[in-house]
Amino acid sequence: MPIEYSKTVPFTGHASKALAVARSAFINLGFNIVTNTDYEIRVTGRGMTSTRENALKGVTEADIIIRPTTIEVKAILGGAQKMKRFLRIFPLAMAAFFLIVFGVIAAIAPTFRIWWIFLIPVAVLAPWLVLAPLIGRSIENNTKQAVDTLLNNMIMLSSEF
Repeated sequence: MPIEYSKTVPFTGHASKALAVARSAFINLGFNIVTNTDYEIRVTGRGMTSTRENALKGVTEADIIIRPTTIEVKAILGGAQKMKRFLRIFPLAMAAFFLIVFGVIAAIAPTFRIWWIFLIPVAVLAPWLVLAPLIGRSIENNTKQAVDTLLNNMIMLSSEF
């Protein structure tokens, strides 16, 4: 089930200016505009492929609706979810790979047929069993924070002076 995030904040500015801020942010990150009206923008994106990308790319679908007194955002954090899933699977896959490699080496070279040799890949990858969930949660929180920042920027840049 995809991770969903929604937030509603008070708004008294110009809808067109606020949506222009959102449109610009999403277009610059390679999102596709699906719906673009005077009071709503809906975008889709491919999601994250790296932890070094902009946190807003953790959103795969977003719908921003401006109502008379509020801005409402609904987002699906598919990119963040994909990275969390990758970080759960990666350490286990690497451990299996290294155990197979060490097993093949032990089958070829009898000097490597020592039981503690197989603990080396396990010991090297063991910290990832703790780090991966922490990094995954961090990616999700950073994506939520990026959506909140976008909302704040929309409010600030669209207010009347």
